[in-house]
Amino acid sequence: MKPAKPLALGIDIGGTNTKVGLVDGSGNIFNFHSFPTQAKGSDPQPFLDKLTITADDILESCTEDVTGIGVCFHGYIDDEQRGPLICENTPAIRGFDLKSWLGKKYTIPVIVSNDLVSHAMAEYFFGSGRGTRRFMTLAVGTGIGAGMVINGQPLRFLGGASGDTGRIILEPGGPECVYHVSGSAEALCGTANIERLAEKYYGKKVSAYEVIKAAYEGSDSKAVEIIEQIGEYLGWTLASLCTIFLPEKVALTGGTSQAGHVLLNSCRERFEELLAEYLLILRETSGGIYGGVEIVLSEYRGESGIVGAVIELLGVNNQ
Repeated sequence: MKPAKPLALGIDIGGTNTKVGLVDGSGNIFNFHSFPTQAKGSDPQPFLDKLTITADDILESCTEDVTGIGVCFHGYIDDEQRGPLICENTPAIRGFDLKSWLGKKYTIPVIVSNDLVSHAMAEYFFGSGRGTRRFMTLAVGTGIGAGMVINGQPLRFLGGASGDTGRIILEPGGPECVYHVSGSAEALCGTANIERLAEKYYGKKVSAYEVIKAAYEGSDSKAVEIIEQIGEYLGWTLASLCTIFLPEKVALTGGTSQAGHVLLNSCRERFEELLAEYLLILRETSGGIYGGVEIVLSEYRGESGIVGAVIELLGVNNQ
């Protein structure tokens, strides 16, 4: 398939992996690459070197004009939207002006955004959120967080994001997340807990990727049970978020969503247990203002970040 103009380079810098690819005006992804972020410590150069190699390879192989580069980060970004301000999973790039660095290197426009907003915008315009007014994505991977879009506009009120929803406390005294919040949604839904549960179930270290893959394939009952537990925590998290933001639809995105319906079904079941009666009352008494919420898998899954990062460059601003 030939890319539809305009064309932009999307970069999604996550705590575990960085994803890079070209995105066209219809939201299609081309020349997709992924590499381990590995941005611990204080020196950003090793990460920048890997990013340069990947971006150079993609851009040099592209025969079409690229209008710009869109980058999204986990955590909060600075007010000038130049780089990450708070990003405990990638401390080496904290405070780094990636916008200026990329702009100088490639001499094309660069925009920077929060990854949760990017996930939500990609799905709203090109994926599972099409046709909705109030749409939320819940991105689940190394961390967890929600992005909210209302009538085509992302909700941003701190650090370019819709708040730090990963810090919702589910189990006081539970395992800590990277920000040392005990029993937070991130501590219980993130990949660290998948691997913690895997070590308990298997008696050895097993990567989150292996557990997610096995659960999706249905080839391992232990993997399925682990992902079902993660799904229950997600349903609990959404029960708290949806009473605040009242979305019409929520899409699960991020790397853990690759577990598919094992994760989705468990999430839905727990959500319904917690909120079914409340949502029924709202539907019956709101005079049609609110019709409930549907929870689905995102269409882009783990690649939504690179699409949402370039929405502005593609000129997409309404449905």
